[in-house]
Amino acid sequence: MTQAEYIAKLNRQIEQLRTNAPLAIAAQTVHAMRVERIFDTPGVGGSYNRTKPIWVKNTELRRKNKGKSGKAQKTSYFSSYYALKQDQGFDPNVVNLRLTNDLQSDFANSAKTNGTGRPPSGKVIKVSNSLYVEAIRRGNNMVKLKANLKRYGNFLAFTPAERAKFHEINRLEFLKLLQG
Repeated sequence: MTQAEYIAKLNRQIEQLRTNAPLAIAAQTVHAMRVERIFDTPGVGGSYNRTKPIWVKNTELRRKNKGKSGKAQKTSYFSSYYALKQDQGFDPNVVNLRLTNDLQSDFANSAKTNGTGRPPSGKVIKVSNSLYVEAIRRGNNMVKLKANLKRYGNFLAFTPAERAKFHEINRLEFLKLLQG
């Protein structure tokens, strides 16, 4: 390695340290894990109501219901929230926080997807080189989140496995940067 190549290598390492690249990688990895755990892994806890009838705006449904004439309805009737989740293609026996994926896309900081497939995990929000956050930006989703936290407990808390993974990735990326 020539002196110029060595200096260029050191400059790249300095830039990665300046921007805190190991922290960015660790934060993004754990953010993706959390989005999957919170929204894609079944079993937040509790159960859906099976007795109270509800009317839902069709704009809040993944699968739109049509009326007798074939024209789109403004609202749809369901015998319970359990029946709604079943109609929308979810397993109603397992509580999850997805219906339209709006809350998930807001939390994940990604584009909204209405399909039944797994939505993208999005990007963690960079505040500075030493601070990355997860945030809910839309007021209607904050209302949903607060209601779900009240109903199911603090499922947003970092798990011990997520904390350990964050520290492990941060350490490994830092070592890789110094050795590279």
